[in-house]
Amino acid sequence: MPETSLTAEARSATGEEATRIAEICVSSYQAAYQELLPPGYIERTVAKYFGEARVTRQVRAALPGWFGYQVAEEGGRLVGVSGGGLTAPGVGELHLIYLDPRERGRGLGTLLLDRVTEMIRSSGGTQMWVSVFLGDAAGIGFYRSRGFQPMETVQAPLSRTDDHIRSLRMRRLLN
Repeated sequence: MPETSLTAEARSATGEEATRIAEICVSSYQAAYQELLPPGYIERTVAKYFGEARVTRQVRAALPGWFGYQVAEEGGRLVGVSGGGLTAPGVGELHLIYLDPRERGRGLGTLLLDRVTEMIRSSGGTQMWVSVFLGDAAGIGFYRSRGFQPMETVQAPLSRTDDHIRSLRMRRLLN
């Protein structure tokens, strides 16, 4: 199969894109974790974080903790989303990267990671954190290959005592 060059561009989302952002988040989350996480956990997460009303409220930035949704657009359509912000002076957090499941493996995740990284760096960030589910080999590999190092494990948000879901906290220093 011939290699194709990436023609997508990353930019800040607009309010009119909330429906598509929610669709990408839900479909990507379900596809990525259907074999890793219990269905109840997936349902709780999707309901809490990716409902269209919540996404609509969060399209715009709420600085410094949230830079607003960032999107990858290619050929006039959204193919991926990301978001992050500062959690403390000098400390950035990548909260999410989700791609349309049909668009994985093309460099869109890196494009969106770079976008949030530059926003954190230009806001004074000197380090960047991300949480990845334990057992998510693809996600851990993605971040490791981009300079993130494992630091600690924590209970995942929305995890209950009956599902024991843990996340790996990873960090990289920004130059």
